[in-house]
Amino acid sequence: MPEIAEAQALLAALAETDEVKAEAARRQRQAQLQVAYGNALIAARGFGAPETNEAFTRVREAAFGEKDAPERLAADFGLWAGSYTRGELASMRTHAADFLADVATRLDSPEAGVAHRAQGVTHWFAGEFLLARDHLERALALFQPGRDDDLAYRFGMDPGVPAMIYLGLTVWVLGETDRAVSLIERARERVASLTHAHTLALGTMQAAFFELMRGDRSRARTDASNLCRIVREHDLRLFRAFGVFLEGWLDADSGALDEGLEGMRRGAENLREQNALVLDGLIKMALSELEARAGKPERAVAVLDDALATAERLGFRAFEAELHRARGELLLGRDADNLKLDEEAFQTAIAVAKQQGARSFELRAALALAKLYQSNGRRAEAHAVLAPALEGFAPTSEMPEVAEAMSLSARLA
Repeated sequence: MPEIAEAQALLAALAETDEVKAEAARRQRQAQLQVAYGNALIAARGFGAPETNEAFTRVREAAFGEKDAPERLAADFGLWAGSYTRGELASMRTHAADFLADVATRLDSPEAGVAHRAQGVTHWFAGEFLLARDHLERALALFQPGRDDDLAYRFGMDPGVPAMIYLGLTVWVLGETDRAVSLIERARERVASLTHAHTLALGTMQAAFFELMRGDRSRARTDASNLCRIVREHDLRLFRAFGVFLEGWLDADSGALDEGLEGMRRGAENLREQNALVLDGLIKMALSELEARAGKPERAVAVLDDALATAERLGFRAFEAELHRARGELLLGRDADNLKLDEEAFQTAIAVAKQQGARSFELRAALALAKLYQSNGRRAEAHAVLAPALEGFAPTSEMPEVAEAMSLSARLA
């Protein structure tokens, strides 16, 4: 078909004309401005805002450049991040796959690292921790401080900080507790060297919730205080809501329970109004714990039930096992004659954790169930549930539950 060669020659000739070059330059500049506008909206309205999503949708749908053009990759990430913020798993999977496809010819590029992080966080969100670890390891391996610093202005955040933190969140759940703490500390050091406001808030907020997840209240207080300072200095709507929540937690943890709870509820409501589901399970567990401490057990259970319903509705399974365990802990002692609900909650937590490979969550749930069995004279059952959950763990100050479980297992044996 000789027309093909003729058409190709004509197309090549047209591409060299001043008119076509000018139009291409205009469209690229328009796309660059649209990306800049989208990144401004990230700070002002958040990743999940409709305006932010619309800005990046316009870039992604524009017919310009190659698949790995910088503007297209920025749109890939912006659309993925919006879906993540809103808890839209199907869209997260689609946008993460598109992002990886668009960097397929540049597998060792900094942008490929960002794409692997998006894929890894998507798996983490779904409770697919082993797959998450693979992609997040790749993301961190591709990150180079200095070389990649300017990516914060293309993708709305520094590429290294969230890679370290989400890998830390993932490997802690998988039982690599000491390495997880080391990764979070590296993220803190990286944050301290930066001035990019969105990254400062993001890294500090996520570090605070990592500490809440593993139960280190002292480090959580330090990170929470730092976030409150950051959001006072920078007008970041999404992180202001997290700041209100964590400031309330600080007050409650310091003894001002009623005032603190009010702040936590206000922060959680502000996040709900923004349709921001980021770290929803951890937020609800922290709120539920303090509702119970304030003498509101029914309200505490309702908060966890809402979190479990959200996890089921969205497929947000990163904290599913912990939510069931926390629910079992809340139910303990409410009805001394009927401990079946407690037992079922802990058993469900263990089953979910095993299916996900979430060793740390499994150990916590097994320890709780073993204590329940021991208190009812079921020592053999307590040992049977605790012993396999302990396999592979060594005592560490970064997870006191390990030593507690070993001590209990030895007494039961």
